[in-house]
Amino acid sequence: MTDVYQIFGGPGSPYSHKLRSVFRYRRIPHTWLVPQGGFSGGGTLGEDRAGSGASDLARAAKGVVPVLKYPDGSYKADTTPIILELERLHEGRSVIPPHGGVAFLCHLIEDMADEFLPIPMFHFRWTDDQVWCSRRQMFGWLGAISDDELAERAQAFLDRQFGQLNRGPVALQREPMQRATERFYDVMEEQLRHAMFLFGTRPSLADFAIYGQLTQYAVDPFVSNRMKELAVRTYQWTHAVDDLSGIDEGQWFAPERVVSDHFAAFLRYTAEFYLPMAERLVAGVGTDELRGAVNGVRYRVKTFLSLKHRLATLDPADRQWVEPVLKDTGCWDALQFQGDEARQVVPVEPV
Repeated sequence: MTDVYQIFGGPGSPYSHKLRSVFRYRRIPHTWLVPQGGFSGGGTLGEDRAGSGASDLARAAKGVVPVLKYPDGSYKADTTPIILELERLHEGRSVIPPHGGVAFLCHLIEDMADEFLPIPMFHFRWTDDQVWCSRRQMFGWLGAISDDELAERAQAFLDRQFGQLNRGPVALQREPMQRATERFYDVMEEQLRHAMFLFGTRPSLADFAIYGQLTQYAVDPFVSNRMKELAVRTYQWTHAVDDLSGIDEGQWFAPERVVSDHFAAFLRYTAEFYLPMAERLVAGVGTDELRGAVNGVRYRVKTFLSLKHRLATLDPADRQWVEPVLKDTGCWDALQFQGDEARQVVPVEPV
């Protein structure tokens, strides 16, 4: 077991499911654990060290889940750089398309999924569904627990989470949040009328990022009910992508096949919902002190600038290929560096 990774995740963490699904598809040996007692609702991860695995969270001191314990005993967090590091460490069943321009589109959609799709879900989780979601998550962290203690812990968690609703990009009204949710269901349904995955007969980093978010959309009452009403393919796809270890590796689509009407809908969605938000965040918080950001608004700025850097440094032929795709879908202008942004890029690496 010395070459086995350990994934420590949370019951309501879309990124935990994203990381585990990549490990499963790539057939990389690992174990999965939601540390019982790893979070008590009001403080920080690992604060209750009595539970199984909670001491690992405390030693990792990352403050977020998932936390990955490497075979050498080191701990890292942040799914995107971890998954890219796994590409270097393990051969076969890659999740990155080989064509540079297509790979950029994959990174763009992954960034949209990671940084925008949580916002509508988070909005409804801590408004319409706050009681149910707080109780569900605290039972997931704490295991067998009395009604009185569950109510107390759930309220502490709810107070902690509800305070974030009026800050940053989640301070948005119900109508645009519902529109963003239902529009995304439309985009997914159209994709799944044609192909199971975005870039081939095999899943990509972008597919796994979307899947991670949809694990919560498929569970939380309001967004789950809308998914079941509007997007039956999407609902079942989320269950299928949970474990793709048994499927064949598959093939990547040729670049010209990637650029289809149903794929372009993902980019138009990104241009309408994610990129304007990212631009507002850059304007609102600036680009200083990004190096230590691991979540929240500054992390979104950090990943957005990293995405701009990835486009700016593409091989010229790949950049020439992707430029008309991004222009036709309204993404190009927002992905160009403004002012001295290029100087503020910080590598997104495991922490």
